[in-house]
Amino acid sequence: SVNDTVELVGKSADEDEGVNEEKISLRSFLTCGCLHMISALWKSCRLVCTQNARSESKHACGVVTSHLAGANDDSPTTLIANTAAELTRCTLLAIMSLQESENDDAKSYKAINKKCILVDMLTKALDIIAIEAVTRIQTKTHGGISFVEDLFEPGPMECWSILLASNNAAGLAASSWLFGFSASVEKSNALNWNVGSFLEAYPAEKNLATSTWCLYGQSTRLADALTCADSDSSRKFLECNSLYSSIQAEDCFAASWAHFFEVVAAGCIKSKGSKEVQSLMNSLAECSLASLSSISESKTISDSILSSQGLSESPDTMPIGDLCSLLLYSLSVCSAFDDFENVEDRCDVLLGMFGRLYESANRLFAMTQLGSASSSNQVAVCSIRQRLLSSALVIVSEFEKLSDKRTRESSIKYNEIRIGLANLAVNALESLQYVQGQGGSADTEASDDTFAPSKFSYDFASKGENGDSAFQLLRTSISLLSHLSPTSNGLSNYQSHSYGVDFSSCFKQRNALQQLQYHLSSASSVTSLTYQAVHGGTASQSVTTIHSNAVDIVNFIMTLMQTLTDSGSSTVSTLLLLAESGCFRALIGNQLLKATSVAWAPKSGSVGESASPIVTRHRGYNAPIQTNLSGARPASQKDSVHEIWLVAVNTFASLLRSVRQQSSTHEKVDEQIVSQLAPISKIVFDFVCSYERELFSCFAALFNEVHAQGNLSNKGGKSSFSSSIQSSSFAFTSNLLKECEAVSFLFAELCTGNTRTQFARSCGSIYKKILTASVELTKMTSSFLGSIGNARELFMALSDAKTMLDQPSAMLDAHPLLAEGIPNARHEAIRNAHFAHSCCILATREDFRDAHTATTKDARVGESESTQNSSASLEQSFQIHVNNKFIAEVEEVAGYCLFNSLSVVANAHPASESFVSLSPEEASQLDVASVINPGAVVAICPQNTTAQSLKRYRIQAPQSASYARTIRCDRSTRAITVKYIKSGEIEHVPWSWLVGMEDTSKKHSLFSYLPAAKSIADADVRGQPSLGHLVLALKWCRHYSSSSSSLNDKNTTPMYLVNSVAERASILLCTEVLLHDELRDSHSRRDETTRKINMQLLDLFGSDFDSSSLSAVMNEDILESIKMQLKDQLHEASLEREEERKMWEEQTNWDNASFLGGKKREGRRSPFRSLSRKTSSDFS
Repeated sequence: SVNDTVELVGKSADEDEGVNEEKISLRSFLTCGCLHMISALWKSCRLVCTQNARSESKHACGVVTSHLAGANDDSPTTLIANTAAELTRCTLLAIMSLQESENDDAKSYKAINKKCILVDMLTKALDIIAIEAVTRIQTKTHGGISFVEDLFEPGPMECWSILLASNNAAGLAASSWLFGFSASVEKSNALNWNVGSFLEAYPAEKNLATSTWCLYGQSTRLADALTCADSDSSRKFLECNSLYSSIQAEDCFAASWAHFFEVVAAGCIKSKGSKEVQSLMNSLAECSLASLSSISESKTISDSILSSQGLSESPDTMPIGDLCSLLLYSLSVCSAFDDFENVEDRCDVLLGMFGRLYESANRLFAMTQLGSASSSNQVAVCSIRQRLLSSALVIVSEFEKLSDKRTRESSIKYNEIRIGLANLAVNALESLQYVQGQGGSADTEASDDTFAPSKFSYDFASKGENGDSAFQLLRTSISLLSHLSPTSNGLSNYQSHSYGVDFSSCFKQRNALQQLQYHLSSASSVTSLTYQAVHGGTASQSVTTIHSNAVDIVNFIMTLMQTLTDSGSSTVSTLLLLAESGCFRALIGNQLLKATSVAWAPKSGSVGESASPIVTRHRGYNAPIQTNLSGARPASQKDSVHEIWLVAVNTFASLLRSVRQQSSTHEKVDEQIVSQLAPISKIVFDFVCSYERELFSCFAALFNEVHAQGNLSNKGGKSSFSSSIQSSSFAFTSNLLKECEAVSFLFAELCTGNTRTQFARSCGSIYKKILTASVELTKMTSSFLGSIGNARELFMALSDAKTMLDQPSAMLDAHPLLAEGIPNARHEAIRNAHFAHSCCILATREDFRDAHTATTKDARVGESESTQNSSASLEQSFQIHVNNKFIAEVEEVAGYCLFNSLSVVANAHPASESFVSLSPEEASQLDVASVINPGAVVAICPQNTTAQSLKRYRIQAPQSASYARTIRCDRSTRAITVKYIKSGEIEHVPWSWLVGMEDTSKKHSLFSYLPAAKSIADADVRGQPSLGHLVLALKWCRHYSSSSSSLNDKNTTPMYLVNSVAERASILLCTEVLLHDELRDSHSRRDETTRKINMQLLDLFGSDFDSSSLSAVMNEDILESIKMQLKDQLHEASLEREEERKMWEEQTNWDNASFLGGKKREGRRSPFRSLSRKTSSDFS
């Protein structure tokens, strides 16, 4: 019985106890049979062998189990499991004791058999308690895994690790030889597998304990010796057989151990604290790695022994797959914990594990390479490779989090391992091929002939993570390469550069890009065939699965290419390799993009064309738009192919940026590289020409989407007045705005540096359309962001107004609209909030949820009050429209759109080319009097200063140059009289001092001369973008400078983006204001429009004596330069502001009631007046 064996084995582990070895072996052999039967019964019906899982009533299987275990028939099932657990403890100790007492050099086949029986018994016991642990966890009975807790304490874990790492090359060689010998019996073509080959297949290393099994003479001598039972040769042959049995037992044990501890780990996650779980997972990862390292090393030596004699290894991969699975599981759980006590030690631990994992993976990949016996088992081999690469992916992700804790030595070692893993990932890609309908979904087991496939085949019909192993290997390999790819993170150091060079060299040597293009082509072909059915909602489940898997592969590969393109900005070898491989040309002709772009790009797709009145679905989404019924929620699905289109656009934009940066770096260093980079820009131009309609149609879609706009779910009576407030003339979904960001990013790169000149010359008509579209996008995004900034500023001012009721001048300082009365300010805040909300379309359930997730305290209060009280403050209930999770997401994307469009407008602005650079020789030979009229602006620089390209309106002139306005020219003295703009001084300078002059024919503005409208809706309906839209953009930036500390950091736009937008918009606003002042007559400069614009400029930039409200989000030098150029406008506005302030202070008949709205206001009736009756709580 099992109980008796427990006692007997326990005594054998004690050195003081004398136990008959033969009795132990026989008893253990009998117990193995009993445990095998119990294990088989429990696997079949442990969970269903009782009518009630919590009951101890016996089933027939339970009776048989009790009898085999030597327990009473009435013994509960849990007692039997406890007996098996005790047997596990005793057997583990016995095995450890046996290993310590024996000398490896004198190991006999009897000792090997004894260990083999004990390992078999341990394996069966682990199987039983694993099943019991699953039962107790699922039924939540008997304390879960408490009955085996002592098996994963530090002491036992060390024993497990030693036992798992005890593999030896001799045993594996003997096992492989005997496996082949047994399989070759009665086969005529089995030339290698015979007794003679056994004699010759011995290792050359004499110091290996395993060499003893095959040190014999000729085959005839062994054949004769085997006829004598007592011969030494016969004993050696029996020892070989014992080694074979021992290796098989150890393999089964390793697999059972891995399965058991996966169950234990799952139970610990549910019942233990994070510290205990973290410790256990680290121990399991270490044990798994130690075992994999030992097995892979032994198998490598064994294979070399056999291959030297022309023999083949065994195709068995059973324990490796289970150990890889446990390793991946334990590492994945560990990655969820961030609270490590010693981060430095964690860095060293991860790096050590990373190195051991790579060494094991490298050996296992070599053992399972195509053509080997192991490769015939496709499912097992692909699963092993996939789990190894997935484990590496987890460690890479973890190690990247500790980038600031690495030392120079650890970084060097880490990069070396990453290059090795990249090589393995490319190896995996090379071993895979797409075969329609013949993927690895069916188990391709090793045949008797050990057929080795030319490549592992996959298809896209895999379902879930446990589907086709070859397909999962493809996914993991590409994902790992993406994580291993060098990144352009702004840190330029030798190590990162060296890694980038090594990575590109690895890709070049292994033809990795050709492999990626092959898989991209296969996946794109499948996706293009299934897209219409899926997009139209008519696809079957199987077609949808195929489409989803193929799209994933396309997305992974194109994302990898984008990452590599980005890294090209710091590693020129990567950039040149991508260009030489034809990746970008292949991307332009990609059949997926060609076939599917029609679904979201209507044929009438430019900004200037009329919007299509019929929209069947949101752009970038699959499901049709639903009717806006009461209580209905959006249910669209994001179109994953549309996301691929965005990746493609961003890839070409990144390509231009990388080429520009590398050309600038090598311009004076390596002309050959510059000449190789020159043709790359033409590839991007071809992409823009090929997809012109698709690129520009996203801007037209901003107006088309209005016809299909779905409003936010309204509560209470808010729906009654929503129609009374003017909504925006444009609208966007999250996907559409992201597409606008990607396209505007591409346009910004096309209009930067020398690329702009080349593009304007090559594609003149598209260049003009880009400028027009960018100006229009600036108008829309500034209106949207300005409404958000205005609403938030007003809501904040209103919340502070309760303390300023007796200080009207303080209210004027808090916000100008407060001076017109709190009710008016409240109305404007609600108007702005509604406008921002009307710009957004909620297409998915996630969008709807995020739009109703408040991000500020006041918005959460308003949401809860509106839920509980229908008469809640209108002001509070509207705050959630500009303070929710969805608006925070689209606000950031809109900020990038605005920055990109401002970049295009600034770089392509006619004023940027209105200055012509002159060398001193050209200036001295030029008849200045004939080309420069009085009033024209010139750039003056001493003759000894090197001429530079001057761009006055971009504030990029050299410090030694000064701008001046021409008074008169004297041809007789070849001198010019000028008045300096900055100092106002008048000076006579020679013509040779001119380094630049203004070309007045190119001086015209792009924005109309109109201030920011009082109502945001009025700014939206204006046909032409105006200066007021730039003011709105700057007000949004100012909002962040004053209130970013009060917002949740997780839901705010990055400050670097706000800074960039503020500087771009300020420079462009300054340029436009100066142009309008120069082009208009003196009379029109004194009208009401000018007064309003000047006041708004003062509000933003301040006067000479006041600090600017934009100082927190702008560079000080840029801000001072703008204030200097706008000093006349700011001075006029400052005088008027001072007069207004004096009027406020001199008033003696101030009436609070009048200020609060008691006095009748002139003008049109407010649409909010009839909504609710004001109470004292509105002003308290």
